[in-house]
Amino acid sequence: MSASWRDGLPAEVLADIDTLFGTGLGVAQEQLADHGAFLPAALVTTHDGGLRLVVVSPDDLDAEAAEVNVDGMIEDLYATLRQERGDFRAVAVISDIFLPEEDADAIQIAVEHSTGVAVSAIQPYHHDDDGKWSYPDPFVDPQERLVWPDAVEEAGPAEG
Repeated sequence: MSASWRDGLPAEVLADIDTLFGTGLGVAQEQLADHGAFLPAALVTTHDGGLRLVVVSPDDLDAEAAEVNVDGMIEDLYATLRQERGDFRAVAVISDIFLPEEDADAIQIAVEHSTGVAVSAIQPYHHDDDGKWSYPDPFVDPQERLVWPDAVEEAGPAEG
């Protein structure tokens, strides 16, 4: 049996991460069903356990091309989250990505906890000709710490 990224993490940390993953996937799926797309956004868990949605406006919307600088929006979200990180226990950035190896679009929920844990859930999605959306099971990958880059991962092995 292989070790899981969840092994050894406190129950409160796991609850925060699971809530952000579940809520983030739900928000993205709802936007896809209603609009066929979604813009990056963030969810945060406050110190009292509340959830808040954080959004930023696209800074260079080209009305003619209808193009949005998604990478710029994600950078702006992370800048905002870093500025306000003292108010949060955990954050999640929700974005729409493309998986070239699978030739599929996917929802990415990059979650970072103030304790140092950083993981990303990636859920591919498909839209068929009948208008039905399908969401295969998500998978989890390590995520770089961007909001709390200096946080020490409590459950990680000691280096020496």
